[in-house]
Amino acid sequence: MPKIVLNHKMYSEAFAKRETFSKYLEKLDPTPEGSKLDAFERQLKERGIFTKSIYDKGITASVMEDAFYRTEDNDVLFPELIARTVREAIMQDTMLPALIGQYTTITGNSYKSFYVDDQPTKQSKKRVTEASELPKCKLSSRTQEVKIYKYGRAIEASYEVIRRMQIDMLALHVRRIGMQAAKDKVEEIITVIKDGDGNNNAAPILRLNADLDSGATAGTLTAKGFLAFLMEFEEFPCDTLIAAKDAFLQILLTSIGSFSAADVLKLLAAGAGKGVSLSVPQFPDGAIKLFWHKDVTSLNVHGINKQYAIEQVAEAGSDISEAARFILNQTQVLTVSENDGYSKLFKEATKTLNVNA
Repeated sequence: MPKIVLNHKMYSEAFAKRETFSKYLEKLDPTPEGSKLDAFERQLKERGIFTKSIYDKGITASVMEDAFYRTEDNDVLFPELIARTVREAIMQDTMLPALIGQYTTITGNSYKSFYVDDQPTKQSKKRVTEASELPKCKLSSRTQEVKIYKYGRAIEASYEVIRRMQIDMLALHVRRIGMQAAKDKVEEIITVIKDGDGNNNAAPILRLNADLDSGATAGTLTAKGFLAFLMEFEEFPCDTLIAAKDAFLQILLTSIGSFSAADVLKLLAAGAGKGVSLSVPQFPDGAIKLFWHKDVTSLNVHGINKQYAIEQVAEAGSDISEAARFILNQTQVLTVSENDGYSKLFKEATKTLNVNA
């Protein structure tokens, strides 16, 4: 297929379709099965743009001026290169990808999430007699809109400095911005898990001594209390935990005899026990991801089901527009950001354990 003629209007067309520029190019030039390069990477290669240095092969990354400042055709690729670098850094974060169950792209800056209202009919779901109507549940949009925030940073540097940099050196600094953006997003997600998104859907709080294990001492996690907390996830099994550092340590060190709570989960997942064979399908195969985070209240643990807890809402094109202005206008500030918000999909997929009560 001949080289695609690029122009900046393509970004507007991609935006209208709620697509990234990479996806837009993929439709114009589908990647053959088995190809190691996607459509965007092939456009770089066809123009002789090297984005990475390979020391042992004597290959150095292209200089910004040679890659993007000489032709109008080439500079179209720059905004998406920055956006891809940020997205890759964000998705490589150790925590963020494990907290998001649904990704939604919008074309504006406001969005109302959806929910199923089936609470009034739960008691009648057990049995429906012949010729009777099935209980109805209503799919509705929530009252409060999802709050959209800008995540990112701005790099201030003269035009002369940027144009003489190798691409991989600039990418290194952009990647660092993406890493921090991921940390900022995690903080917002933890707030939504705990307090909800403004639609009366804060996570229910379960107290160790008062609700889960009457024999426990407040402040000291017991294996019984911990397992009882996991059993509270009736609709959506808990597969992810975000704990305060002190609670994280207690989860790892809490024991049943000579077994830790983690060991017990592994035994249950394997169907092994002393003298009996047990399988507990309601636990997610024993593979519960455990994180610690500084923003979780001391001796608290937030539990979620990743698939059904959090939705990320992203404004289409917000991660490329400012990068495009930078290279077109040759300004001294490269702004790297994207506009995102977070909503709670199902309240029942989130719960909080308070070890200190």
